[in-house]
Amino acid sequence: MLAQAISEPSPRPRPLPVVASEVRPDGVAVITLDDRAEVHNTITPAFGAELRAAVEAAFADSKVRAIVLRSGKKDSFVVGANIDLVRRTRFARDAEEAARDVARCFGRLGSGPKPIVAYVHGSALGGGFELALACTAAIATDDPKTALGLPEVKLGLVPASNGLYRIAERAGLRVALDLGVSGRSLRPKLAQRLGLVDDVVPLGVGFETAVHLALRLASEPAYARSLAKKRSQASGTKERIERALLEKNPIGRLALFRRARAETSKKTRGHYPAAERVIDLLERFGSRGFRAAAELEAEVFGDLVVSETAQRSIDLFFARKAVEKDSGLEPNERAASFSVDRVAVFGAGLMGAGIAALCARSGLSVRMKDTDDVVVGRGLRYVKELLDARARRGSMSALERDAAFARISGATDYTGFRNTDLVIEAVFEDLALKHAVIGEVEKLVRDTCVIASNTSAIPIARIAEGSLRPEMIVGMRYFSPVHQMPLLEVVRTKASDPRAVATAVALGRKQGKTVIVVNDGPAFYTTRILYALLVEAAHLVAEGSSIEEVDRAMVDWGFPVGPFQLMDEIGLDLGAHVGDVARDAFGERMRPPDAFAALVADGRKGRKNARGFYLYGSAAPRRKTVDATVYGVLGVTPKPRAVTADEIALRCGLAMVNEALRCHGDGVLRSARDGDVGAIFGVGFPAFRGGPFRHVDVVGASEILRRTRSLEQRFGVRFEPAPLLVAMARSGKRFYG
Repeated sequence: MLAQAISEPSPRPRPLPVVASEVRPDGVAVITLDDRAEVHNTITPAFGAELRAAVEAAFADSKVRAIVLRSGKKDSFVVGANIDLVRRTRFARDAEEAARDVARCFGRLGSGPKPIVAYVHGSALGGGFELALACTAAIATDDPKTALGLPEVKLGLVPASNGLYRIAERAGLRVALDLGVSGRSLRPKLAQRLGLVDDVVPLGVGFETAVHLALRLASEPAYARSLAKKRSQASGTKERIERALLEKNPIGRLALFRRARAETSKKTRGHYPAAERVIDLLERFGSRGFRAAAELEAEVFGDLVVSETAQRSIDLFFARKAVEKDSGLEPNERAASFSVDRVAVFGAGLMGAGIAALCARSGLSVRMKDTDDVVVGRGLRYVKELLDARARRGSMSALERDAAFARISGATDYTGFRNTDLVIEAVFEDLALKHAVIGEVEKLVRDTCVIASNTSAIPIARIAEGSLRPEMIVGMRYFSPVHQMPLLEVVRTKASDPRAVATAVALGRKQGKTVIVVNDGPAFYTTRILYALLVEAAHLVAEGSSIEEVDRAMVDWGFPVGPFQLMDEIGLDLGAHVGDVARDAFGERMRPPDAFAALVADGRKGRKNARGFYLYGSAAPRRKTVDATVYGVLGVTPKPRAVTADEIALRCGLAMVNEALRCHGDGVLRSARDGDVGAIFGVGFPAFRGGPFRHVDVVGASEILRRTRSLEQRFGVRFEPAPLLVAMARSGKRFYG
C-alpha cells in the first residue's frame, strides 16, 4: 500500500466553485459570481460551464420566478475574459470555439423562459459588459467604481460575445462603433442615457432594486415590452432621427462606415487590425443581421488571438499590471508610505494647474500657489475647465465635479503649507528658482513632508543640493497634458528615503497613473530617450528632409504624433533647456544641428506662443500646415524625398531604442519592463511593437546591432551601439523569457 501511495500521484484538489445559487422566499434565484481564486471575476471555461448550469437549473425550478445575477466581489462585476488563458492559446480554432461557447451561453440568458436581471456594481468590462447586455435587464450602481465598456481593441482583440450588436440594437451603430473602436468606458448615467442599462441607483439599494425589477418582469409580461421601448427612446429625438437617416438605409450606412474606416485608418495607420475588424463586424450586422455578424465574430476573434499585434498588446497588459503592483522599492527595502491627505502645488501654469486638478479629483485637499494673483486665477479657471469637461463627457457627475473643485484653493503666499503632506514644485526649468522654492518650503512643512520636483531633465540630486532634508526630495515627472497622459515617472536619488519614494508612488496610483520608478540622472529615462529621437529628427531636416516627411514617417511607424509636432506641444524653449542638460551630460551624441539654436533666438516657443514648426491661430488653415518660414530661420532648403520614409523611421526609431538600452545599462532603469511601459505610456513609443526592449527581442539583438553599426559607420557617435546591446547580441540572451 505504501509503495502504491508513493508511485501514484496524489489527486489534484478540486477547484473552488465560481458560481453559487440560492432561491429566496419570494421566488428570486440569486446567482452569485465569485471566483475565489482571483481578485476579479474573469470568464473562463469553468465560469461558463457553471453559469450555464446554474441558469438552466433556475429555469427548470418551478419555485423560481425570476433570476438576479450579481458579483460576490466587493468592487467589480466581471472584468472580461481571463487574459492569461487568452495569452496561452496557440491555435485560432481553439479561441474561436471558446468564443462561440461563451456567446451561446450568454445568448441563452435573454432568450430563456424567466427574466434575468444583472446587478452591476464595479467594473463590468469586455465580456462582463456583454454579460450584462445579454440579460433581460440590467441595474447599475452610481458608485464611482462602476464602469462599463468593451476594451478588447486595446488588447488587439474584438468583443466576442455579441455585445457589439446588442449595443447597436439599443443605441445605434454609431455608438457601437465608438465603443468598439475606442475601447473607452462609460459611466453608469451615460450608459443609461444610451439605453445600455435600465436604471442607475445608489449602492445601498442596488441589489433590492434589481430583485424588484426581476419580480416585476416576471409578473407583468407587458412591462418587458415597455422596457424595450424605453431603451429605444433613451436617446433624444435628434439622435433617433439621425439613426433613421444614417443606419436604416443602405446609402446612409455606406456613408457611416466609409467615414468610420477613414477616421480609424488615420489614427491606426493599419497597425491595429482589431479596430478595422470591429468595423467589419458592425457593417455585417448592419447589412445582414445579428446571426451573420455573430458567425463571423468568433472567426475574427480566433484569428486575432494568435496575431503578433495581440500578443504584443497582451504582453504590455501584463507588464502594466506588474508595474501597478510594484512598490518601486528595492528588494532589500521595507518602507511604508506616509499618509497623504493634503497636497500643495507650487506653480499655477498649465502643468501645475493640471496636477492640482488631478489631486482634487483624487479626493485630496489642494493648495495651489504662484507669485501673482492673475496667474493663480488663470490656474483655477483651467482646473474648472478640466473638471467641467469631465462632467460633460459623463466621466464624473456634476456633484463630483463641484466637490472636487471645492477641495482646491489658490494663494500667492504660503498659507496652508504648514500642514501639507506633500508638495509638488512645478515652476520653470531654472535650477536657482527651484532651489529658492524648496528652501522656502522646507522652513514651513513638517519633517515628514515629501517635496517632489516636476522637472523634465535637471537631476534631482542637483535640485536637492543645499536642502535641509535631501532624503525627502524626489522627482515626480508628469507628462503634458496631465489629465490625458497615463504615466508618472518617479525619480529617486541615492539619498532618497524609501518612505518618500513609496509616498510618491502611492500618490501617483491614487491619481490613476501608471507609475515607474527610475534612478536619478540627467534627463532621467523618458526625457532622455525622447530627446535622442528629436535630435535625429533635427539632423534629418538639416540634411534636406521636410518637416512633414519626418512627422509623417514616424506616425506611419506607429507614434501618435510626429517629432516636430510634439516639439511644438512641449515648447521649443523647454526643448532647448533639455538639450543643454543632455549635451552637458552626453556630449556630441546628443548635439542637434547648430542651426536649430536659431529657432529659440527667433522667439519660437511652439503652440504656446503660436510660433513653432507649424502654423497656429488665425494664420493656420484647417489642415495642419508647416510654417514655411522655419526653413529660412534654419537656413535649409527642403529637398523632396531626400531620405526615404523607411530610413527616417529606422534612424529615429533606433536612436530611441539605443538610448533606452543605454539607460538600462547605466542603471537609470530598474528593469526592461519599466523601460517598455515608460516609453509607451510616457513618450508614445508604438504599443504594438511592445516597447524598445520587447522590440529588440522581437527583431533580435543581433539584427538591431547590425542596423545600428551600419548607421554608426555613416553618422558616427550618434549611433554608437549601447554596450548592453552589444552584450545581448553576443550572448544571444533576451530581455524577456
